[in-house]
Amino acid sequence: MTLIDGNHPGWASRPGPFSAVRRRYADACDNGGVEPAEDPVQSVAEAVDLNATLVRTALEATGDEQALAALEAVLDLSLLERELIEDGARRRTLALLQVQEALSKLRVVDEVAKIVDRATRELVESCGFDRAVLFRVHEGRMVMESAYFGADTEGADKMVAFAQSVAPPLDHMLLETQMIRRHAPAIVRDARNDPRVNRPIVDFSLTHSYVAAPVMPTGKVIGFLHADRLYSGRTVDEIDRDTVWAFAEGFGYAFERTVLLERMRRQQEEVRRALASADEAARALQDADLELRKVEPVERSPATRSLAEANSRMQAILTRREVEVLRLMAAGRTNQQIADELVISAGTVKCHVKRVLRKLHATNRAEAASTYVRMGGSHPG
Repeated sequence: MTLIDGNHPGWASRPGPFSAVRRRYADACDNGGVEPAEDPVQSVAEAVDLNATLVRTALEATGDEQALAALEAVLDLSLLERELIEDGARRRTLALLQVQEALSKLRVVDEVAKIVDRATRELVESCGFDRAVLFRVHEGRMVMESAYFGADTEGADKMVAFAQSVAPPLDHMLLETQMIRRHAPAIVRDARNDPRVNRPIVDFSLTHSYVAAPVMPTGKVIGFLHADRLYSGRTVDEIDRDTVWAFAEGFGYAFERTVLLERMRRQQEEVRRALASADEAARALQDADLELRKVEPVERSPATRSLAEANSRMQAILTRREVEVLRLMAAGRTNQQIADELVISAGTVKCHVKRVLRKLHATNRAEAASTYVRMGGSHPG
């Protein structure tokens, strides 16, 4: 028995013996946008029981045993369908709770390497799968990053090593390529014969059925999560597919958050190091020893030093005016010419000349001029 959609246009007003039941079911499904007055499935179940009683009574009155047997078979099938629906609803509710629990554990992980390993583990331990693997998309290939097989850690390590050595390309026939294009999960019920799977990886993993979902936190597929139930021997179904899909979506956001946090920590550390270096330099300037001394003189050239030394020696022997007279004497000026240039009398020049000769121990003007040149005096020209 298949329940008819109570929201189908005109369904509740369709004529027939069950029009009242249809109306009740429609009202239960759509109660003016507020919480339904009663459970739609329960309302149909009660209507089935009620009408089955009426039919049974009528058939018993006619004594039609075959019709009664057929009625009981229909009722058994109806009961089985109801149990399957309720079981599916319970499984979906439990799966949602498991996904929420798994993602809550991922939110506290603050390192990229750890959250990659933790994802497959939580898909198994929290969501009830037997095995899980995580691929990343890299340069058009599928590269397995982590695997969790419960207690079989050696098998998980071997699976990662083998898958990384294969690194299948994302060609047009691969299941994962379809997931990239459709942005949707997939289910493989017969992995041994499905042409969309990567044959080497499937053969190595020994899986017979699995579900897969893309990881796409920013709208771009960056990886895939796969899960199966190999150890329990169960074939995966749509609820398993939807569970992995919900987990993959939440994991994508958790992974993006962890990447951003790790980048921020690295940037903060770089800023911290830069500030510490600047602070150390400032403290070094602040704590530097002070010396009470004059600033060192600027280094002078050899020619400048020689001229300064010559001037010092002449100034130690002669007065400033005598140096000027000696300079003009060396230039060949007469006493009158010196007097005119220095604006002094010729007699005063004669006296300066006598003192210059005496101080330089020179017998004549030529010796005095020679001494002036040797001491570094420049010829005025």
